[in-house]
Amino acid sequence: MEPVKVGKHFFNAHPTTVTQVFSPEENKEGVYLRTATICTGGGIINLYSGPKAPARLGDMTVHAIMGGVASSNNWQYTQPYPLLIPAGYGLWTVSNNSVAAISLTWDFLA
Repeated sequence: MEPVKVGKHFFNAHPTTVTQVFSPEENKEGVYLRTATICTGGGIINLYSGPKAPARLGDMTVHAIMGGVASSNNWQYTQPYPLLIPAGYGLWTVSNNSVAAISLTWDFLA
């Protein structure tokens, strides 16, 4: 297996509200999401991508590209492979508790 490059840009948060990682306007040529790890904190946490932000956790009108659920345990999930996010799509995350955490790295394509 080949090693995965860590992205130049990074984001770490405990997102209890819809939190923007980068906007659709910032993503001019596409984004290579290199690494992503989420910890549920005993709740739900999702990562969304699309031309608009999700209105809330569980918004079915925006692409949920990664998520985790654990009702009583703190589960950790790691993105199994890098993702290419199309130009004009933003990235957001939201959870339902203050213990949930997310860590991401990415590169903008030029």
